[in-house]
Amino acid sequence: MIIPMPAVGAMGGPPSAYALSRRPWVNFVLFLQSVFCIARIVLFLDIMGAFLMAIMIAVGYFGIREEINIQLLCYWGMMCLINGAFDLVKLIDVLVKSHMPLFSSRATPEYNIANGVALGIPVATLLGVPLAWWLYQDYAGGGEPSPLPGPGPGYRDREGESRYTERSSLLGSGAGTFTAFEGEGRRLGAT
Repeated sequence: MIIPMPAVGAMGGPPSAYALSRRPWVNFVLFLQSVFCIARIVLFLDIMGAFLMAIMIAVGYFGIREEINIQLLCYWGMMCLINGAFDLVKLIDVLVKSHMPLFSSRATPEYNIANGVALGIPVATLLGVPLAWWLYQDYAGGGEPSPLPGPGPGYRDREGESRYTERSSLLGSGAGTFTAFEGEGRRLGAT
């Protein structure tokens, strides 16, 4: 795996109050991304970029629809980061090579609208990154929003003491008692 991602699954239980309070914001960002995705097709005929953006929007939509599924929302956040970075680099490339400013009163309205959409695409895409991060931090903190990044469930301190949170108890009764490689070994082909 190139980018190490934490092992996350569907939330063990109902979403936290914090996650529910962020649902309208995620819906707003998904709506904004959808508008810019359609504008990307209509104005720029960027079929490939719009297709990748539509996949990203679909993952975010299903993450919200499935009772705030943290795994899908983490994937949505990663896709927002990657697509947003590429779109931002594309915008910077166009701006560096252009002889006109981004917006100009001497330019046609179509020019200004196209540049507004070109600026809005990476902004709308990158808005999903902090939302997904805050939702993940809420999930990893056991339903308590944490302003600072910290260890998630199952963290052990330097002395080896377990620092399980409430979230780890939701994952199963044996979450804290699992021991790997118990029992006797067997060879393949031996009866």
